Amino acid sequence: MEIKEQSTRQLFLFWQFNGDNQQAYCNQRCKYCYGGKNKEYRHYWNGDVGKWERAFERLNRDIYFVFSYGESMAGHGFYECVDMIGRHPTWTLCIVTNMSFSPEKLIASRLGQEKRLFINPCWHPLGVTDRVQGWETFKKHVLMLKDAGIPTHVLYLWYKPQIKWFPEYFEWLDSHDIRVSVRRYVGNIGGFKLPMERVLKHFGIPTSVGGRNYPKDHTDAELGYLYSSTCPKVIEYGIECASTKGKLCTASKDMILVKYDGEVGLCADFYNYRLGNIFDEKFKLSSQPIHCPTTICGGDYGMLHLADDRFPPLPDSLWHDTFVSQVEEIPQSSPVVYSKRKEMMKYLEELKRENSRS
Repeated sequence: MEIKEQSTRQLFLFWQFNGDNQQAYCNQRCKYCYGGKNKEYRHYWNGDVGKWERAFERLNRDIYFVFSYGESMAGHGFYECVDMIGRHPTWTLCIVTNMSFSPEKLIASRLGQEKRLFINPCWHPLGVTDRVQGWETFKKHVLMLKDAGIPTHVLYLWYKPQIKWFPEYFEWLDSHDIRVSVRRYVGNIGGFKLPMERVLKHFGIPTSVGGRNYPKDHTDAELGYLYSSTCPKVIEYGIECASTKGKLCTASKDMILVKYDGEVGLCADFYNYRLGNIFDEKFKLSSQPIHCPTTICGGDYGMLHLADDRFPPLPDSLWHDTFVSQVEEIPQSSPVVYSKRKEMMKYLEELKRENSRS
C-alpha cells in the first residue's frame, strides 16, 4: 500500500519522561501491568526541561505528545513537562492516566485553558485498595474534566476478573455522556509463565502453559461486547492479533517513542529498536515509512500509522481529541454515538445475566 505524503500530520510522540513501561512510577498495583511482579516503581525524570525542549524544537514538527505507562500525573517533572508543551501553540498533549489525582491544576494549565489537552482516564478496579471509594474518586475527577470541556474518553481493560463490574460502570458513564472503550487483554490467566517472555512474544510464541488464554477463552457475551464496541481495524490487529510484520507503517516518520534517557524507538510494541537519541543534535526523523519489523501491534496508536488497503487510508491529521477517539471514530457528543450501540447493549444485558448466574 502506498502512503501519501502527509505534510499536515503531527508527529505522534510517546514521551516516557519519568520511566519506561517496565519501571515508571505508579501509585496503583495492577496484576496485569507491564513488568509483573518484577516491576520497579521509580522516578527517572532528569530534571532538565530546557534540554528536552530544545531537543523537541529541533524536530521542527507540530507534535502530539502522549504520556502513558506508569502514572504520569504522579511522576517527577510532570507539571514542568506540561508547562513546556503549553509554551508551543502547535503542540498538544494526550494523557493516559488512572485519574486518581485531581486534575484541577492540569485544567488550569495553558494546555487545559486552550483545549490542547486530551485525557484517557483508565479505571482499574483491581488496582485500588478500596474499589467503591476509588470509583467515587474516579467519577469526581472525570466530571471535573467534563465540566471544563476537556476531551475525555475512558478506557477499561477487558481483563476477565474485572469484566463482571463493567455493566455498572458503563451505565454511569453513559448516563453522563462520557465516552468509554474497552481494550483487549492478551495473555494467560492461571497458567505457568515461561522464561524469556518478551522474546517469545516478539516471535508470536505462547508465553505460558496451562490456564486460560485471552481473548480466545472469553465467553460469547464477553467476546460479543468486545467486538461490537470497536472498529474493524482494531478487531483485526488488536483482538485477533493478525501479524503486522512487513506492512508499511509511518513509525520513525510520523511516530516515535522517546524514553526517559533520550533514547528513541519506533513504538511501544518494538520497544528495544533504537533509532538514535533525541539529545543528539544530528538526530533526524525518517523521511519514509518503514516495513513493520514485529508481529503484533498492540496499541490504538498503531491503527493511525499502520497501512492496510482493506481499511480507510491513514488520516492526514490527528483529531483535537484523544487518539483512541479518532481510531474508534467516536467524537464528543450528547448522547455518545457508538456505531454499534444496539449490539453493545445486547451483550451488556447478556453479561448481566452471566453475572447473576455466577
